[in-house]
Amino acid sequence: MIAVTGATGHVGSTIVRTLRQHNLPVRAIVRKGSEYYWLNDTGCTFFFADLRDPQSLKRALRDVDFVISASNVPLESQDNNHRVTTVEGNQALFEAAIEKGVKKMVLISCMGVDFSPPAFQARRIAEEALIQSGLDYTILRACIHEQFFLQLAFRILDEGSVRVPGHGNNQLSVLPATDLANMAAASLDMESVQNQVITVGGAQTISAMEALHLASEVLNITPKVTTIPAVAAKLATRVGKPFRRYANRTAEHRIWFTEDLIANADQTVAAYGLPTANLREAMSHTATTMADLRDPERREARMVHPQFYATVYEPGTANLSDLADGPAPRKD
Repeated sequence: MIAVTGATGHVGSTIVRTLRQHNLPVRAIVRKGSEYYWLNDTGCTFFFADLRDPQSLKRALRDVDFVISASNVPLESQDNNHRVTTVEGNQALFEAAIEKGVKKMVLISCMGVDFSPPAFQARRIAEEALIQSGLDYTILRACIHEQFFLQLAFRILDEGSVRVPGHGNNQLSVLPATDLANMAAASLDMESVQNQVITVGGAQTISAMEALHLASEVLNITPKVTTIPAVAAKLATRVGKPFRRYANRTAEHRIWFTEDLIANADQTVAAYGLPTANLREAMSHTATTMADLRDPERREARMVHPQFYATVYEPGTANLSDLADGPAPRKD
């Protein structure tokens, strides 16, 4: 059994789908209230647990052989932040994995862990905790993926323009989530990447601004972008506690729009021997999914009803009014 944390996120859900395409048994670790039912068509199983609840993790990892940690905190809250979730949550996950005899842990980290913003520092601490845990591991330091730029492009679509913290002339190895998912799956049993920290990126090197323009082209919109000078963006990250979560996110985005984060594509291919996705095609595929989730009718057509989290239905084929009520929610 392969457990996946962060399974409802873009990268995590792509990993779940990739594993299930290979008919591998997957247990998606999801939080109550999350939209886990979007994964029902994969045939994975679910376990309600939370990185902030160590006991739930011990239950979730029962009879699990491998774990892929793909959790992320896009925007912090008081009880879901980089310290509590990324650092302490992953540490609890590693401890539970040791107790339950997990054979291998794959941690999705990110390039830039040497930079100062909390999102990067938390990743670095989680990496160190895994290395020191004694578990067999592979750590994938991934470049930013296509959804990041598509989210900005959708903001242009909704609001007419977007502001980015930096010049955007920096070079990035933007990594399609499908490529990262394939690498994560392959890492489970590849001896050559055992106990290794590997920097991975897409086959195409592109500037951050070019990536945003490409995302805008995919949505067929004009990329109206205002750049915030890097110095001003850096000052904006020093605001007081009430706005700290937005300041931390700005600090993270500033790195993606000012620093060169490049992976050696030849080394990545040599390490895994996997085909790489075309960035435009990856953006188009992801944009279609994101657009479906934004539109009520298209969303309903794709949706697997949340009442039936233990049963697989072909999305859009079930007549929801004819279906019986699902099982009562657990009280524990």
